[in-house]
Amino acid sequence: MPKTIEMRRRCTSAAVCALMLATCTLLTYFAFFSDQLQLPWAPPWPNPSIHDHIPILIPTTAQAPASLSPLPTNLSHLLFALGGSAQTWDQRRSYTQLWWHLNQTRGHVWLDQQPSSPWPHTCPPYRISRDTSRYGNRAAASRIANIVVEAYELASSSPPKDEVRWFVMGDDDTVFFQENLVGVLQKYDHTQMYYVGMPSESVEQDVMHSYGMAFGGGGFAISYPAAAELAGIMDGCLDRYINFYGSDQRVQACLAELGIPLTREPGFHQVDVRGDVYGMLAAHPVAPLVSLHHLDYVMPISSNRHTQLEGLQSLFSAYEVDPGRILQQAFCYDAGSGAGSVLSVSVSWGYTVQVYPQVVAPHELEIPLQTFMTWRSSSSGPFIFNTRPLGDPDNPCVRPFIFFLDRVLQNETEATVTQYSRSKNEDDQPKAKCGKKGFSVASRIDKVRVFTPKMDPLLWKQAPRRHCCMTRRTKWGRMLEVRIKYCSPGESTTPPI
Repeated sequence: MPKTIEMRRRCTSAAVCALMLATCTLLTYFAFFSDQLQLPWAPPWPNPSIHDHIPILIPTTAQAPASLSPLPTNLSHLLFALGGSAQTWDQRRSYTQLWWHLNQTRGHVWLDQQPSSPWPHTCPPYRISRDTSRYGNRAAASRIANIVVEAYELASSSPPKDEVRWFVMGDDDTVFFQENLVGVLQKYDHTQMYYVGMPSESVEQDVMHSYGMAFGGGGFAISYPAAAELAGIMDGCLDRYINFYGSDQRVQACLAELGIPLTREPGFHQVDVRGDVYGMLAAHPVAPLVSLHHLDYVMPISSNRHTQLEGLQSLFSAYEVDPGRILQQAFCYDAGSGAGSVLSVSVSWGYTVQVYPQVVAPHELEIPLQTFMTWRSSSSGPFIFNTRPLGDPDNPCVRPFIFFLDRVLQNETEATVTQYSRSKNEDDQPKAKCGKKGFSVASRIDKVRVFTPKMDPLLWKQAPRRHCCMTRRTKWGRMLEVRIKYCSPGESTTPPI
């Protein structure tokens, strides 16, 4: 028996040695002759010499021009390309003149033909787009889609000192808030391929076109490397998507071929709604306001102003003193009257204040009042955000008293004071008396004065958080003062019981 065991041990040792020798031989063969080895399940290399030199990373035509300085993105790095028409420019140019900074903002209005009258010096410079008549009855949409490429070609032939990092597309009636747009784009590496914007507010529009598309009226931004790649395929791409409806849909389809998805930023607004856009603006997301569109198709944004342009001028009067804070909400509660009455106060800075004669929780106040309908069917929804009813005019207990910006009272280096007056539109106010104790208190307020520190633009690079506030009433209850502040550690906006 011991002899048999010993023989088995020797056989096992010999087998292991043979296996190790075979393995070493095979590894040696792979090391010296791998370029001639072709495994039956692997596709052949086209050429062994090419295989040896395949790079691991492939940044090719999409390289951004070398930055002249490590400075963050600023307004000079943006090139605007606005799609316009010679026939409609005179009717729409007041929107662009509102936000365009002469000798500071860079870009052009791209027209379909030479204007028939002298070009105003207060307007952006214009250029004539390439002829796209070969696309038939969709030529206009193809023309506007192609100005992305035309703007890129213009920038790529400019001197290096005129560095362009982003191409910003919009319509001739798009209102941009440039400082906020710069702040948004500073979050992204302009040397990478980005496509930044927002889909429509109306679900029916997104279903018809695409949730992954930045709607062009709200504007969108394309980084230099993405525009470079787009320029290489645009001609053929426009042929492939000749039957698409709009220019923005064509651009998105072409970017999809390049694998560049939409990066959503909620401050871009297509405003695909009808009626009164008030509810949407009064409950803006905790994000910088970047753009507004379709303003000719909605009621004036302020019922205390006669025209849409006057309402926008009022909004810009506040925006220009504190760009990052415009439309930002703050909620607080006022119980200063005693007798068990509590008012809920919602401030949309630089635009409006709502005073409710009862307690309304923050999770409700941040939802837009539905003062508007959908764009296509004029129905009550759906939208890409929740809405809440304004309330029955005959039930004043659930309706807020509405105030609109009157003027900027003080503009200091680090703080501002703004004043808001009761809405002149009777439909904005409760018509009947409410039995709640807070109703008589709220009905006596005719002015709201808001004190606030200026918004630090760098805050938008941090996790977003709504600011806190506190209130007090003065002058026999006719004036409500609101002080907005940065929330302290552990502070919350908790509704009083």
